[in-house]
Amino acid sequence: VDTQQHLTMAILQTGFIASGRVDPANSAEITSPTPLALPHADLVKAYPGGWGFGLASNAGGSLFVWGVNAATLLDKQGSAEDGADPSALDQVLGDGVTTAAAGFDHVLVATGEETHVFGPSYTPQGVRGLHLASIHTPHPVAALAAGEHHSLILTRAGSLYAFGLNREGQLGTGRTDARGPEAPALVLGPGSSRPEPITAVAAGARHSLAVTRQGQVLGWGWSLHGQAGTGEATPAVSSPHLVAALGPLVVDSVAGGQAHSLALTQDGDVYAWGLNGDGQLGDGTTQTSLQASRQGSLGGADAADLPMVTPSARFRSLPRIFDCQQK
Repeated sequence: VDTQQHLTMAILQTGFIASGRVDPANSAEITSPTPLALPHADLVKAYPGGWGFGLASNAGGSLFVWGVNAATLLDKQGSAEDGADPSALDQVLGDGVTTAAAGFDHVLVATGEETHVFGPSYTPQGVRGLHLASIHTPHPVAALAAGEHHSLILTRAGSLYAFGLNREGQLGTGRTDARGPEAPALVLGPGSSRPEPITAVAAGARHSLAVTRQGQVLGWGWSLHGQAGTGEATPAVSSPHLVAALGPLVVDSVAGGQAHSLALTQDGDVYAWGLNGDGQLGDGTTQTSLQASRQGSLGGADAADLPMVTPSARFRSLPRIFDCQQK
């Protein structure tokens, strides 16, 4: 969903809407693509949504949310219906919104070298929406990814930063702790004291994936079902490791699900590994796979055609302004 100088494309939605009005007949499910009623004609870009809510921006830099948890993000204390229709967050971010990502109930928005974090603040008085933090990086932001309790920022220079919860090592710092460092951590290469230049990134629920400039895939974090790609089932992988099963393949992009992972190669082949209890690997079975294996081909499709999956996320923090410095 996007817009060009002489072309505007509508936002269509399908699936289960747990909170929010759905027409016709107030159904809780949309079984076929249905145009979303937009409050402004100038909504120009939609982004991967969070757990049950959608996300879009307009030319003026306003960010709109709707669906589950939208009322919290909008600082509304009423019923779930308050988040049913697209509504703007109070903050106007200017015309430099370049990308965004959403987790369970937090949102990341990039404007040049700044990443803004929105989400709930848990206080003795209850829950309300807040602008939690502004994060400055030395170079413009290229991509964002949001996990269940952690977030990733990739810059155009190839530097990758991580912040949030780190119990399963999902920040890639070599440690496992309830909370990560005070400021976003620069992710280093496997067994190295230097960062590995990265071209693509994805966040699973509690694991992280990245693609190097050579097309290799790195994985770390929760890997009880092998989703970090080490070939073993382990509760935590605290630093980036090569997904060796992909061998010499050149990978363009990756995606992370709740406990499984996907990779799209330069040749259009799709590889999958991790939890498969619901058939999410697409191999015709429900058996978990600790090794990445080829599941099919997109026939040479461009990497941009692979839907990116940003699973559930939750972010808790106090309002801060961070400055990421290259090490």
